[in-house]
Amino acid sequence: MSEELEKSYCVFGIGEREFLIPKENVIQVLEIIRIFPIPGSPDYIVGALPVKGKIIPAIDLAKVYNIERLNYSESKLVVIIDVKGEKIGILSDTTPFFVNFEPDIVVEDIIEPDKLFEKLKVSQKPSEKANDK
Repeated sequence: MSEELEKSYCVFGIGEREFLIPKENVIQVLEIIRIFPIPGSPDYIVGALPVKGKIIPAIDLAKVYNIERLNYSESKLVVIIDVKGEKIGILSDTTPFFVNFEPDIVVEDIIEPDKLFEKLKVSQKPSEKANDK
């Protein structure tokens, strides 16, 4: 079997769940030093991160997928991904690592960046913000 046929993913954790994102979408993994709040942003956007001179939104998937966190550590990590030319930071409770799978192995909890991006755009409806109290 050729290694070229293997699928490569970045694995990161949120609460007790692990998610995978295709390796080709991952730009880098960073330790968060500071997140700047963004007033009026949806609750899943915890703020903005300065990365290489650009401002990148930091997304908390626990709020997107309604995942309960057991604890919040002071030192968070963020996986910077590229989605359709846009950069997004996804918070991780665990140290991300990379894995390879044979093509015939079925992998669950894969995040498809394009679908995630569309879901986040749809979640920003003004009517939802009006219902928040």
